[in-house]
Amino acid sequence: MTVLLVHGAGSTIEHNYRRAGWIDLLEASGREVVGYHLPGHGPGMAPDLPDGDAIVDDVLRFLGDREPVDAVAFSAGAQLLAAVAAREPARFRRLVLMGVGDGVLRPNVRGIAELAAALASGEDVSVARVFRRAARSAGNDVDDVRRYLEIPKPPVSADDLAKVQAAVLVVLGDRDFNGPADDLVAAFGNASLRMVPGVDHFGLTSDVRCLEAVLAFVEA
Repeated sequence: MTVLLVHGAGSTIEHNYRRAGWIDLLEASGREVVGYHLPGHGPGMAPDLPDGDAIVDDVLRFLGDREPVDAVAFSAGAQLLAAVAAREPARFRRLVLMGVGDGVLRPNVRGIAELAAALASGEDVSVARVFRRAARSAGNDVDDVRRYLEIPKPPVSADDLAKVQAAVLVVLGDRDFNGPADDLVAAFGNASLRMVPGVDHFGLTSDVRCLEAVLAFVEA
């Protein structure tokens, strides 16, 4: 069975997953692993970025005619994956949403706009500094990451997520600024929450407890 991976804003599949061992472990279990790069990220980035529902269309084209897949996504990638699953719930067997909380249902538009503005201006505020460093470390252009943050994203409602029949695992560090996740978990018909003690947003995908919990979930 295929496992779809989607990374977070400023990152890449290599940066979020391969370096921490995710891909090697999934492939060792006999899985086909495919990674979707967010618009404006990763190799072969197109000059024009899809926005809104067109991003969901792009993910569905990427999946092609594969049978229902398991999918694992982090942060902005998890926000997108929730929208894809709400549109085409039959495409997924199991979903893992990491580093997101109730903001999936109520995005912090002002906060995202402020982050994009800080990236554009070069302002050295703490969150912008982390995103800028991560983007450069992953080989992304900071301005392309900013453009992705600015484009309209597909909205997701609790009613949309109620249509998802797949088993869902939400994983969140207890120091993550994206918490809490109670409303997000409740919106799904079959979801559970795994809190990882002592972990902030940016350390989640490299934490072995997160990796072990996700691998156990997708192999169940």
